[in-house]
Amino acid sequence: MSIINLLMSIIKILRTKSQSKLSGFISCFVLISLLAWAILPASAAGIEASREVSAEKVHAGESFTVTVHIKANHDVEALTLDEDLPDGWQVKQSENNRATFEGTSTFKASTLEWAWIENLSAGKERSVVYNVTVPSNSKPGNFTISGRISAYSVPAAPVEGVSEIIVMPQLLESDFSANPLNGNAPLTVQFMDLSAFNPDLWEWDFDGNGNIDSNEKNPVYTYEKPGIYTVILKAANNNYGNTRIKTGYITVTEMPPISEEKEENEGSGRNEENGGNGESGGNEENGGSGRSSGRGGGGGGGAGSPEPSRNVEVKEISNERVFKGTRTYFRFKGETNDIVTVEFDPKKSFGKTTAIVEMLKNTSSIVKEPAPGIVYRNVNVWVGNSGFSSPENLENTRVSFRVSKVWITEQAVSESTIVLYRYSGNTWSPLPTTLSKEDKVYFYFTAETPGFSPFAISSIEERTKSIEISSSKVGVNQNQDEEKQADKENQGFPASNMEKKGKESSPGFEAIFVAGELLVLYAALKIKR
Repeated sequence: MSIINLLMSIIKILRTKSQSKLSGFISCFVLISLLAWAILPASAAGIEASREVSAEKVHAGESFTVTVHIKANHDVEALTLDEDLPDGWQVKQSENNRATFEGTSTFKASTLEWAWIENLSAGKERSVVYNVTVPSNSKPGNFTISGRISAYSVPAAPVEGVSEIIVMPQLLESDFSANPLNGNAPLTVQFMDLSAFNPDLWEWDFDGNGNIDSNEKNPVYTYEKPGIYTVILKAANNNYGNTRIKTGYITVTEMPPISEEKEENEGSGRNEENGGNGESGGNEENGGSGRSSGRGGGGGGGAGSPEPSRNVEVKEISNERVFKGTRTYFRFKGETNDIVTVEFDPKKSFGKTTAIVEMLKNTSSIVKEPAPGIVYRNVNVWVGNSGFSSPENLENTRVSFRVSKVWITEQAVSESTIVLYRYSGNTWSPLPTTLSKEDKVYFYFTAETPGFSPFAISSIEERTKSIEISSSKVGVNQNQDEEKQADKENQGFPASNMEKKGKESSPGFEAIFVAGELLVLYAALKIKR
């Protein structure tokens, strides 16, 4: 206060000696300067802070380092640094010079604060180092980092230095894997996208010919022909695209051809080895597939049949792509094929898979004995490779079929007695079968099955007794008539002549003739008398 009093005394003297305006202006200027020096001994200029960054340009998803240097020109207490970053940017402290690091709960989500309990002496420095990660979904643009440095009784000052960060489009990196990488044709391969930074567009070229074969993220593809294939994936997002090429990635070899005669011999051999069921390694172990283990390894792909072709009346093939979580339907439309659909829920993805239905001329050569009841149709159903229909691969498997109404009428059976039998483990087993619908020509049924193998559509009801007796009587009478006819012909006479001769020599005709002669003789004697 003594300084102020001194200044006021000086101003009074100046005003007394000179009344000019110039002296008054000078007096005011001197007073203001002295006041500023007196009441602001610890101004904002007493604390300095500057910011450095490891990279001013970064891609979305990348990280950079921020360093803030703090210097005090005089002693300060309760030093505090506040940094503001764009929303969503993640911060991890690295070095704080014994500062107490406080989380974002005190401020908004993008505000951070460092506070020091110890005093900072004049001429001393503090530094804060922290790492920043830009979100991978951040849009390109210019972003600002701002900050303030403050202390007790010292107004906050802005942090100088770098404050602008340029975010560039995300650097997407394409990559993928496949399984299997080699095998016999047809080879079904599952591809998996391993690209970084969340692509939302995929262009797959599975054979390196420049044509896009799929736009799915994790597609399944079947190589039908042998060869060595280059696979190309172009993955992209809204900001960037990247291409990955793997040369000679998939190797497909040729399956050795199997002649029809050899297949029939193998089928016959399997019947003998497996007690007539014709299944390699037993029906249960192979999921009821009835196929040789040499045809596959328990997956999708092409189906095969051990049934000799001479016993196959009609064969129909259906191909579908099998994906996990999507119910699969194989539809058959042959006029003489009474299997309508084969359907199931796959637990795995198998890609392109083949189903074969065989309408047989007689009982399957794979089984030991015919199915029970009155058989309408003997059928083989094969899907995928060996072991494909195992419980770990499929569930809720159903076979839909039809039965002619004419046949039901001719056999005198009821549609309620129709059952689908499945041959498994050397035994015919009835499957749960329900009538689903009918039209003018057919009754349609659906049966639940645990696997694929030989089947038989059969009626468990025999013909009615009255019809059997009637038929037997007719047969007996007919046989007796035929035997009589044969005896007559064996005697050397035509049957018609024998009948005429019998009529002519019948006892009734001769008796009438004799009686007439006696009456005539009696009348003649009476006249003579």
